[in-house]
Amino acid sequence: MSKKLTIVLTGGIASGKSLVASKFARLGVHIVEQDLISREIVEPGTAALERIADHFGSAVLHDDGTLNRASLRRRIFDDSRERRWLERLLHPLVGKRTIEMIAMATSSYVIVVNPLLRSRHDPYDLVLVVDAPVNVQIERTMARDNVSRKQAEAIVASQIDRESRLSIADDVIVNDGGLDELTSKTRTLHQRYLCLAGQT
Repeated sequence: MSKKLTIVLTGGIASGKSLVASKFARLGVHIVEQDLISREIVEPGTAALERIADHFGSAVLHDDGTLNRASLRRRIFDDSRERRWLERLLHPLVGKRTIEMIAMATSSYVIVVNPLLRSRHDPYDLVLVVDAPVNVQIERTMARDNVSRKQAEAIVASQIDRESRLSIADDVIVNDGGLDELTSKTRTLHQRYLCLAGQT
């Protein structure tokens, strides 16, 4: 176990990860968002952005020098070699910054939101999966991102499959009901984590 009880929160696209994280935040839990970290480490002037531009070319940059994420996504979506190259560059940087932010947390336990989690590993003590049926993910993705059903299906299919994600879970929140139900499930887990952190 790490010095600070650390729970990694994961789930497929449009499962409700951010909503669940916000509910934990309202309960006073420190949240580390790896999506935000992944944006910080490729801001203009960073070594990571320079390497990405060198590798993929200026087409992955906007005119103002910021990363053109849509262009980069198109470059790596159907090319596993390029995707792995990008992951090898960014994942260690995200991991290092995550550990730094966990160390700075002052709450009884910490939740790290990691949408791309594929296996159990340090510095996480427990894995919390926010789960939703695939058809619900597809419908939510279409509505949220204004994409076609075919695009939404492709995005969902490109992620780790639901069964594999659930197989590494210590706790699961099934997000297929209303907000009140989701709040109740979050509060129940909050009490469990406080107990594990020795706070109750």
